[in-house]
Amino acid sequence: MKSFKISNLHVSSLLAATLLLAACNNDTGSTTLPGGDDHDHDHEHTGRLVFTEANGSNSRVYVYDLTERASIADFALTYPATAVHASPEARYALLVQRDNDQVALLDSGISRHEDHVHTNDPAMLGFILTGVRPTHYRINGEQAALFYDGDAGAANLSRFQLLTDESLTAGGVVAGQTLDTAHHGIAEPLGELVLASHSPANGDPADGITVYELHGDHFHDEGSLATACPGLHGGASNGAFSAFGCEDGVLLAELHGDHFHEAKVTVSERIALVLGRPDLPRFAAFAYPGYNLYAIDPETATAEEIDWRDGATDGDGDPVEAIQYGLDPHGEHLLILDNTGHLHVLDTTDWQRETRLHLLDSVPPSGGTSPVLAFSGAGDLAFITDPAERAIRVLDLETLGLLDEAIELDFAPVGLAWTGLAESDHDHDHDDEDHDHEH
Repeated sequence: MKSFKISNLHVSSLLAATLLLAACNNDTGSTTLPGGDDHDHDHEHTGRLVFTEANGSNSRVYVYDLTERASIADFALTYPATAVHASPEARYALLVQRDNDQVALLDSGISRHEDHVHTNDPAMLGFILTGVRPTHYRINGEQAALFYDGDAGAANLSRFQLLTDESLTAGGVVAGQTLDTAHHGIAEPLGELVLASHSPANGDPADGITVYELHGDHFHDEGSLATACPGLHGGASNGAFSAFGCEDGVLLAELHGDHFHEAKVTVSERIALVLGRPDLPRFAAFAYPGYNLYAIDPETATAEEIDWRDGATDGDGDPVEAIQYGLDPHGEHLLILDNTGHLHVLDTTDWQRETRLHLLDSVPPSGGTSPVLAFSGAGDLAFITDPAERAIRVLDLETLGLLDEAIELDFAPVGLAWTGLAESDHDHDHDDEDHDHEH
């Protein structure tokens, strides 16, 4: 194995203690991994972080083990990654290389076998996913849908692929579907169905949803939802409902037997990002531009504006804007990182701000390497990359305090995903949304 490029990579003693305590809270077994064991049986594991270095043909992906508190592997990438996502059950990491029309895949090495956990060495999978401009990625339960925008100018149509951890283990995806036009869109997995965006013509913005039903290794077009959604961007599901952002509000769809009940929540701004969780009855929806926040109640089809800023302004006296956002795996906290480097934490029971922390000393300018956010599925921790300081910050979601020191790197990390085994269930959408800012 190539020697690590990461120098002085460490976690503070406080982080080490936090991770150890998280492991000790479960009395099913030891959490210490013997070094170099290719087939260790371990009952609990705090997971592994996957992040990348963008350096042209010398780009790499790194795996940091949170139990060993050390970097354990790195691999060369043919092309730099533009984003990193976890697979639905978090065994694998998808390394999106959007500018090069492909997605590389990494096995974190952590998997469940009956009543115990296997912790093997990480490894790159022997196949890649291909398609023009892979962009939006959505997890719902144990499924994920990857949407390829295509290229209208080159007559490469949009398409999506449905995948699971089981399909990746078997060497591919469950099924794929090519759409009628090329557009910047989204696909939302719903069991035997996928709700995918459509547009009126090549290159036009998405303006509605088509329903596709899975039939073995392919899909059947089951028609479109009747409710229009001009400028459709962003979507999420919370178990009962799916929600999509529109220029005039939010499109809601609720499956009833063989048909959907539809509703439109009117908002005076364009909604371009929607976050949801199975345990959270309301959706969080961000408007663009400006990033005003609305709590969407799908039961009543109403929207409530939430003052997440609480008067916070930037250096010019303008209201701060969100640059990164995410719901924790249980939907209890909404985290919003603003353009001054402050992290706002909201309690989703009443959407009140619990704390505001100074997180980043420097926020990269537009077009630079953006900070990204990931949550642990095996403990109450959030991880936020700090590209300017070449580090990964760690937030304790129980105390809502930052741990004293960060995971320090020799490069600005691009993308971040937590991989491992969740504490109780697999309904953890690690990325919430696809880190896509092409609104």
